[in-house]
Amino acid sequence: MAAFQPLDEKPAASPPGQDGNRNDGPAATDKRPRRKRLFAAVAAIAAAALALPLAVHLADPHQDKEPEENRRGTGPVTAADALRQARKTGKEVAATADWQANTTVWAQPDGHLKAKVHSSAVHAKVGNEWKPVDTTLQRVEGGYAPKAVNSRLVFSSGGGPAAGSSWTELVRLNADGHDMVLSWPGALPEPVVDGPRALYENIRPGIDLVMTALDGGYSHLLVVKDKKAAADPLLGELNYRLSSPSLTFRVDEESSTLSGRDASGKDVVGAPTTLMWDSAGKVVTPSGGPAFTPGPAAKDHPTLALPGIAGSGGAHKAVAKASLSEDNTLSLKPDTGLLHHESTVYPVFIDPALNMHKYGWTLLYKYPGNASFFNGENYNAPGTSDARVGHETDSYGTSRSVFNFAFSSAFHGAGIYQATLHALETHSWSCTPSPFSVYATPYVTHSSTWNNTDNGSFWGNRVTGANVAHGNGTYGCNDDWVRLDVKRTVEQGAASQWQAITFGFRADNESDENSWKKFLANGDSAPYVEIHYNKRPDTPVAANMSTTPGGPCLTTGTGTSIGKATVRFEAKASDGDGNLRQVNFRIWSADGTESINRFDDVDSTGLAWIDVTADELKPGKTYFWLAQAIDGDNWWSGSGPLDSGAGGWCTFTVDHTAPANPTVRSSSFPAPGPDGAEWSTNPAGTPDQWIEVLGNGTKPEDIREYQWSLNQASFDQKVWPWNADLASIKLQVDTAGPNVLHVRTVSKAGNVSVPTTYLFYVRPRPGLDRPNDVTGDGAPDILAVDAKGNLRTYPGDPKAPYKGDIEAWMPAATDNGKPVPDGYWKDAATGKAAIIGHSTDWFPGDGLTDLIARMPDGKLYVYPGDGFGRFDISRRMEMLLPAGSPDPAGFTQLIPTEDVTGDGMADFFALADNGDTFWAFTGYTGAGFTSVKQIGGTGWSKRDIVGVRDANKDNVPDLIFRDDATSPQRLVLRKGKPGANGGVDLVSIGTAAASLDGDRLYGLGGPYGGAGEYGTPGWDRATWPLVRGTTDLNEDGFPDFYLTRKDGTLHLFYGGSTAQNPWRVDEEGWNTFTSIG
Repeated sequence: MAAFQPLDEKPAASPPGQDGNRNDGPAATDKRPRRKRLFAAVAAIAAAALALPLAVHLADPHQDKEPEENRRGTGPVTAADALRQARKTGKEVAATADWQANTTVWAQPDGHLKAKVHSSAVHAKVGNEWKPVDTTLQRVEGGYAPKAVNSRLVFSSGGGPAAGSSWTELVRLNADGHDMVLSWPGALPEPVVDGPRALYENIRPGIDLVMTALDGGYSHLLVVKDKKAAADPLLGELNYRLSSPSLTFRVDEESSTLSGRDASGKDVVGAPTTLMWDSAGKVVTPSGGPAFTPGPAAKDHPTLALPGIAGSGGAHKAVAKASLSEDNTLSLKPDTGLLHHESTVYPVFIDPALNMHKYGWTLLYKYPGNASFFNGENYNAPGTSDARVGHETDSYGTSRSVFNFAFSSAFHGAGIYQATLHALETHSWSCTPSPFSVYATPYVTHSSTWNNTDNGSFWGNRVTGANVAHGNGTYGCNDDWVRLDVKRTVEQGAASQWQAITFGFRADNESDENSWKKFLANGDSAPYVEIHYNKRPDTPVAANMSTTPGGPCLTTGTGTSIGKATVRFEAKASDGDGNLRQVNFRIWSADGTESINRFDDVDSTGLAWIDVTADELKPGKTYFWLAQAIDGDNWWSGSGPLDSGAGGWCTFTVDHTAPANPTVRSSSFPAPGPDGAEWSTNPAGTPDQWIEVLGNGTKPEDIREYQWSLNQASFDQKVWPWNADLASIKLQVDTAGPNVLHVRTVSKAGNVSVPTTYLFYVRPRPGLDRPNDVTGDGAPDILAVDAKGNLRTYPGDPKAPYKGDIEAWMPAATDNGKPVPDGYWKDAATGKAAIIGHSTDWFPGDGLTDLIARMPDGKLYVYPGDGFGRFDISRRMEMLLPAGSPDPAGFTQLIPTEDVTGDGMADFFALADNGDTFWAFTGYTGAGFTSVKQIGGTGWSKRDIVGVRDANKDNVPDLIFRDDATSPQRLVLRKGKPGANGGVDLVSIGTAAASLDGDRLYGLGGPYGGAGEYGTPGWDRATWPLVRGTTDLNEDGFPDFYLTRKDGTLHLFYGGSTAQNPWRVDEEGWNTFTSIG
């Protein structure tokens, strides 16, 4: 290690910058001028801590003040009790049973818990009451102890060695349940007590000893008053005796740091390298804290008034090399160069401290790379309360900072809603933001240095980061809190039951001086993690789990035996915060195949059950089952009984046979036949129609019931045989076009058959089609061109809650009543496919919805609908466009609409010129359009029209489009202005400037680029290739729309004034379809 260096000597390498004063930022420009370095200290500073005076630097507005009524509690309050009180009063309530020295927990009125986890202790438990940390010494049995700290600490009251020993107890400390004693080699006088300090005067002539109580340890100063005292033989080698019944001590040779480890090898206590300094410099005021002020006792005891007690920023500094003998004698070799050099200014201070390793923080400095600055101890002699990050060019220091956070068992297994790391940035090099990152790192101790942490293993897990600049008042960026999302890491800690979480701060560019930052590291404004969480329910135990038949849960052998019967699985659960909702039951076979995964709500006692039919369990197989409790916020317990300590899973064995799947027949709803020509005898909506179900070989006496459902595989209806195996289902089918009946047989033993699916076509209702309806049931439908070039009809479900859902499809094209060969809607040679759309009646005068298609030949046609969801290609008619119209061959999208201009005639819109222009064709008469108008100039190639419909309930059509040019891609609403005839003024939807109030994000209605969203951003064409608007499906007054997704699914979005998420309505290959309309 480097020796003492006087002011007129310059070291080869620069130490950490002496920048305790926050005014070390640039004075005028972002490019800070370099200054000559007059002095740099030794390269191996790794000092023990002083109690740094701190003030409340800057209150975080996200920090909650402790309610007065919560401070007056008479005993610990459990989380469950606090939550009940919070729900009742509407105020947060302290859950003091879960508090720790660095952690407070509050129950919220919404049923959640909120914790603040600080990097250092914020209070101490005195009896049953939490009090602020108070290190003021008071007389106790055996010596002097601080009033309120988290680790028992007693300083000697003076006296001589015990009989038969040359050692006198100086400090008795309990560290995380481990007792240890530090002894002094000789007698001690009665101390002078001044606040947290105990002064032992003249332990040797001209040498005083100052002990300072800390929360979790102490600092220790030998004060060498003059040159004569510096020659005392005591200072040739300082010896201390360490003793503990459960700790083993060792000294790290490289850094001279001391550690005390428990039987598992865990560091419990430790001390950084002992630092020495003289009185040559000025007192450095810790960032944000008051200047050193002597206590009342200093008047009669001058040592307590020495500025060097608080350190000296410009002092000469050196280190005392440490070693440890086999009998646990700690020897320190003070640096003789500092003690006797002609430049030394007395008094000289020697500071061997000791602190608990529990939590805390550390600086990691590149130069000196082997130095430890745990808790900022003895950085620049007095220590620092500033965590430093990045690189500065005053002293060419590069620093990282790492914080340990205790992680209470209250979080273990908890469900985490939100976890935010708060850090107060008190200095930046300039006001130009610079990025830094936060990493989940290994735990840091007194032994942690730059050298032993500068590797990918330590810094390999980046969590989050920020690009900020705060704390340079010269340039106008004041101190401010930086908030970082650390939910993912906290979730990992909760799931893995970590005892601590450690976050490391590191600049993204450690060679850039603009990366230099400081964060307040101690006191009320030190970093903390705010966690919003929920305690998971308790894991069910075997004693509270059973089956009927079968009996109590057995976890050995083949378990209970269950025959041909419906089995009731029961589990009784509990939840520590009183928020239990339901239980999940899972059943799987011995080969690992899962059979059952079901849920049931609990009753008032916490009991839940499910009934499992015998058909769901294979005969001859051994099965296992578990139960998991779920609370009202959807957090799950462990899997009982195994996770509750049982020796295995609940086990049973079954034996049964399933019936055959049923057959279906109906004269009311015949099967469609190979060419799709068979339809129902009556139109959709006709009541009292019949479908018959038969056993298909299952004996009538073995059939208990048939379970069925229409167009959804829910099997939520039942019918019973009335004539042998024959059962009759009476129903009314409201969806015109293809429908599917799902039906299965249930045996009397409870066995369930494989389902039968029965497809049939239902005739449309009489009358005119409604907008977008092609099957005559009044519900909008979807048309699509598949990969083979065939046209399909997908009828939309007209009934809630599945309005707009699709279950089946049928071929949509006919040729004078005959099937159309594959590929009609796609040119096999060029690969060019038709572009389609539908909205209303375009073929003259029949009231049925027709199809508009731009065919591969580049022309525009109308294909007449037959009202059954099909279109006759033999009767197609070319649509004539007005003079000045764009060439249909350049169309990329068709958007047929009803009347939007107020003239009573249908209109349609198109993206033309290969999508670059937007056109409106209005006033359709049955033979052609009366007018054509280009809207909004060019630049539409990155846009897709969703629809031209009223989206804000002002009875004026609006334009909704997808903008693929923005990043992320958005859905945009452009509101129209009223036109002269009562519809929309087409000019108003052509540009944002001409519209009612500019382009706005569809959904919340915020300004384009602002807060409003529809679902989530990212509506890119690569993810959502095709979009198709439709009428209002769910009758909320807003138009809706479908999109295909790149994974082959079709999604339906209900439009509205608030953002909504999609729901998947079909799974079948939609990523291969070429057009929907």
